[in-house]
Amino acid sequence: MANGTREGGAGESFRAGLRRLGELHRVRLAGSPSLSVLARAAGVRSKSTVSAWLDGDRMPNDVEHLLGVVRKLREQASALEQAIPAVDQELLQPAWWRERYTELAGARNHATGLAVQSAQAARAVERYDAESRRAALPDLPRPVADWHPGGLGVHPAVPGTAGAPGGTTGAASTEFTLPTHVTDFVLPTYVPRDHDRHLRHRLRRAALGQDPALVLVLGESCTGKTRTAYEAVRGCLPDWDLVFPKDSDSLLGLLDAGLARPRTVLWLDEGQNFLARERGEEGAAQLRRLLERPQPIVVLMTMWREHHRALTAQPDAPGKDPHPQARALLTQAIGFRVPAAFSPDALRDISGTRDPSLAVASLASRDGTLTQTLAAGPQLVEYYEAADGSPACYGKAVLTAAMDARRLGHGPALPDRFLEAAAPAYLNETQRAGAAADWFAGALDHGRHRIKGVVAPLGEVAAAGGMGARPGQRRLADYLDQYGRLARSYVCPGAPFWEAAERFAADAADLYELANSARRRGRYAVADTLFRRAAERGHAPAWTAMASLRETRGCREEAVELIWKGHDAGDSTALLDLVTWHEEDGDVEAVRRLVPEIIGTGHPEALLFVAEGKELAGSEYEVERLAKAAAELGWAAALTFLGRRRMLAGELRAAARYFRTAVAAGDHHAAFELARMRLVDEDDVPGAVAAAYQGAELGDFFVLGTMAQLVMSVDPAEGERMARNAAALGGLSPARMVNLSFWEYMGRQQGLAVLADHAEATDGAGAGEAILRAAADEGDMHAMAWLAQRQRDFGDPVEAERLYEQAAEGGHAPALLSLARIRREAGHVSEAERLCRVAVDAGEPSAVGELAQTWEAAGMPERAGSLMVHGLDADGEPALPWLPSRPEHDTSQGIHAVKGWIQIRHGRAIEQDEPDEQDEPNER
Repeated sequence: MANGTREGGAGESFRAGLRRLGELHRVRLAGSPSLSVLARAAGVRSKSTVSAWLDGDRMPNDVEHLLGVVRKLREQASALEQAIPAVDQELLQPAWWRERYTELAGARNHATGLAVQSAQAARAVERYDAESRRAALPDLPRPVADWHPGGLGVHPAVPGTAGAPGGTTGAASTEFTLPTHVTDFVLPTYVPRDHDRHLRHRLRRAALGQDPALVLVLGESCTGKTRTAYEAVRGCLPDWDLVFPKDSDSLLGLLDAGLARPRTVLWLDEGQNFLARERGEEGAAQLRRLLERPQPIVVLMTMWREHHRALTAQPDAPGKDPHPQARALLTQAIGFRVPAAFSPDALRDISGTRDPSLAVASLASRDGTLTQTLAAGPQLVEYYEAADGSPACYGKAVLTAAMDARRLGHGPALPDRFLEAAAPAYLNETQRAGAAADWFAGALDHGRHRIKGVVAPLGEVAAAGGMGARPGQRRLADYLDQYGRLARSYVCPGAPFWEAAERFAADAADLYELANSARRRGRYAVADTLFRRAAERGHAPAWTAMASLRETRGCREEAVELIWKGHDAGDSTALLDLVTWHEEDGDVEAVRRLVPEIIGTGHPEALLFVAEGKELAGSEYEVERLAKAAAELGWAAALTFLGRRRMLAGELRAAARYFRTAVAAGDHHAAFELARMRLVDEDDVPGAVAAAYQGAELGDFFVLGTMAQLVMSVDPAEGERMARNAAALGGLSPARMVNLSFWEYMGRQQGLAVLADHAEATDGAGAGEAILRAAADEGDMHAMAWLAQRQRDFGDPVEAERLYEQAAEGGHAPALLSLARIRREAGHVSEAERLCRVAVDAGEPSAVGELAQTWEAAGMPERAGSLMVHGLDADGEPALPWLPSRPEHDTSQGIHAVKGWIQIRHGRAIEQDEPDEQDEPNER
């Protein structure tokens, strides 16, 4: 121990001497000579170096430099009439300092030897710890050949009759049956399609190269995504290892342990479960770092297109970006789309096989949807829908609870206790009264029944180690999950579901997502309760969400308190909401007082927020510094901001560099800025077109549609192509254009508008409407609604109403509100109320306001006002007051009075300007 402290003792003694020398200079010598003179005597450039020596903060690298200072101070001391005390005389002797420096050097040499030994021991300990961590990990790499397809998530297929010939059609179809039970894992002959060839070409390149690759296989449920990926890896990377983490914790653990080694496939089946859940952003950031290292490794991810759109959607409000890391990660991916149906050529290839499963599927499938039939998807739905009588109704109730839980935001692992407590929401009084004591066990048996021996509606959840199942948890079959999202999109579950969520949701992230779904459906008190439970379980953004609920209802004091709770709990963007409120109030001073706290979070979005508010940053230099700091932390929007500044300053080349870097990092706004700059400032049409397509690749088809309109004036053919591609949304089937993201919706609308205007100009009147009608006929409900609005504008309300009804029946929730307004204006208030209620249950954002207006039009102002403040209860009826009583919550005068009170209260908060209250946030 004494040896280990030698360097520290000698070093501290030397520093003490330096501090004594500094005291002598300041006190005895009155600061003379100056630090600049001493720096010249020492032969160093900066006087701050000498100052640091004399304060004992820094050690001189060469004793001769220090001796120059000592000699200069001795000259000054000898010129003084007052003698220097004997105790300080040694400080002015070069020999004394040489001796002290020699002692320090010896101690350092000794310490260096100990440090080497210590480092060697530390490395040994680190190796041991790393091996221990690896041994403790539940999911470890294994050779690709050792993996069974079922272990990687490949669905087994329905079997055909053994020995039945493939390719039989017509009357011979009676030779095939679908057995009700099999025990073997059936994997039919694989028939490669176009996407397979492209995917395998990419994996062969990875096998021969030295660079990482992120490969994304996209498709709907039961279209063969996982089988596609499995066959490609088995065929192209047979001598590699493969590791399959089962959850986010396992993924982070294996990345921390360095198990994603060269020539390894990191298999992330159903990638949304790793990126959209708790710790998803942490996992995405780790994967981005992994892909930055030059090594032959493949990260292979499968994902539904719906989840891909959600994860890559651009935020439409500042401070509300839940997935920046996931979006940046997926931007790097090389995507391969698996179509829902087999093409005619692929079907002909199947007819040449003698696989009985394929033969059965080809006979039973419509429209070429073989993979769904092979996975027994249609039979799953039939099994679910047919379970109306007792005791099957209890199994159906549990399955419906699982479907609602998934579509409303719960993760894939569904606790049994949640399903059991939620099931009464889907049973009538007679069914509940007639339930046996073991009804839930029977319901689980119903859910575990394997359809055609292939798949059960409720499956087990694999244990983290890959062997066995997690007790007390179930997983809904993918096909039923997707079916529920469409079939039940207009339904909001009742009170037992929300009470079960509060008590038994798996984790805080599940509570938070379910709370958001309740809020969108006007269940504000339910949402508040779930947000609070999530916050109490450690989900910091839930505090901020609770604050937002209160602030929009006039409870500013409680909202501010909750914002600070969120900030203290770790929500780095919570204060941005508070800034926005102060800005809306015009309280600039309150905003400025928050700036140091916001910058102190170190969150890149917060830094950029301050930079964008130039008056908050305080100077141009600070604007640049904050924006560059945000960019260095990986915030792509900061690069776009810096690019705009360069563009406005006329520095186009520098602006282009920033924009290109931002696009590569995933910011679609940069693609638009780059495209516009290329076209308007540089007359570079090809460059503008290329940048617009980059924006589309990032999910912003509005960039493509907008640039199509501009390009049309200089190159009509190219402009038309761009508009068609914008409207096509990357090949998405029109029938699936229901729940589009904001930028998809805007891109589709802009693309169709450009095409319609072009058709009107070139082909005459009516040609534009024909474009919209063709899109509607293909199943695009957005186009159907636009066409309806067009008919209404042109004075044909009957046709408009018919088209709105079709759009609503097709799942386009905004059409419900358009219909409600038509019915309300016609005096059919009860029908308008019914339509508004359906829209509320569907989560349509403006539906609560429309319902309130409908009630007010029906002569119920107090009910309307209460709805705007307190919302609906869990069963969809007007909620009892749940917020602290406020004057602005006097609902007797209707919704307009409520809004006015809230605005007045916000204004008074500014006028009162109480210093103590305003100082409180800074004190926190």
